[in-house]
Amino acid sequence: MRFFYNKILGQMGLIISTEEKNALIQYQSDIRYKYTLKRIADTETLWSIVENEDTFSIQYHGKMKLFPIWSAKEYAQDFCVNERKDSQSIAIDLDCFENSVIDFICEKGLYINVFLHQKDPFGQIVSLKKFVEDLSILLEDYE
Repeated sequence: MRFFYNKILGQMGLIISTEEKNALIQYQSDIRYKYTLKRIADTETLWSIVENEDTFSIQYHGKMKLFPIWSAKEYAQDFCVNERKDSQSIAIDLDCFENSVIDFICEKGLYINVFLHQKDPFGQIVSLKKFVEDLSILLEDYE
């Protein structure tokens, strides 16, 4: 896993105000999903969390294994509490996601868990295919 972590970018992405953060958490998971896709397209960066600085954090929902993602560091970092207090948020640019992380997700048979938070630990759960298709549609608008 160190391979993935070394390709992670440092401090980039959006800066989220407290007001925006608190407001967005109140929305249903489908609205947070659309917001996240738009912000990822805007910044070409998504955020996840790692444990022990080199292992992606994987969640479990029944038999489903989930790869958590967010649109900004603030959202990801807020999830790193309690049993995840040793985790940290990481930025992943879209090139790294496409060239490395997608392979990891496929190898592990993971679904994508988009914009989860403490009150909703299972945000919008989608297949990798759906996530990539939805993001690709938004990215076409930027070309």
